[in-house]
Order: sequence, then C-alpha cells, then structure tokens
Amino acid sequence: MLPGPATAALDRARSGIREALAQWDATDLDRVHSCCRILTDATGNLRIFESAVGSGEVTPTPEICEAILAIKLEVVQATRVVDACVAFHRGLVARTGGAPPVYNAEGCIAEESSGLESEVHA
Repeated sequence: MLPGPATAALDRARSGIREALAQWDATDLDRVHSCCRILTDATGNLRIFESAVGSGEVTPTPEICEAILAIKLEVVQATRVVDACVAFHRGLVARTGGAPPVYNAEGCIAEESSGLESEVHA
C-alpha cells in the first residue's frame, strides 16, 4: 500500500482508537465524552479509507480487508463501553438528583433523590 491520503486516513483511524484507549477513564464523564468524539473521528477516517478502497484508489487485498474489519470491531466494542458508561453516569445523576454520589458504610448511595428508590429496584 502506497502512502497517500487514504493511507493517512487509515493511520489516523488507528491512532484515534489508540488515543481513545489511552485517555479512557470510566469514572470521568468528560473523558468518556472525549473518547466518544475521538472514536467518531476515527470512524470518519475509516470511512474515507473504505471509500478509497471502493473507488479503486487503494487496491483491496486480504490484509486491507482484515485491517478494516479489525478496526471496525475495535470501534464497535469501544462504542459499547462508552454508551454503557454514559448510561451509568446518567443513572447516577437521576438517583442522586445531580449531586455527586456519596456512599454509606454499606456501600449504597446515600441521600438518593426521593421517590426513585422504588422505581430503580422495581
């Protein structure tokens, strides 16, 4: 594969995934959102490369097809983790009324929003 814009896009996609994994912190919602943006950019770069393969700019080889599938799988797996973390953080906000969670001696969230306990455990 010769260097060019399509190859650079593939490299940016791979680099983006590595960057998202390096920055990952499930306890920090800002980082979760940052990783989501990085993964979105990586997906866009992968689409640029796929378009180049589809148009014949890059000759499709078994190695290239395997690389595309591997990157797609990494993005899908990372996106599922990001989505789960965002849902978790939203659930904490709902349970605590927006206050940071404080845990009691039993390991349960203390001072939950009134009226949500029965709905959460129903």
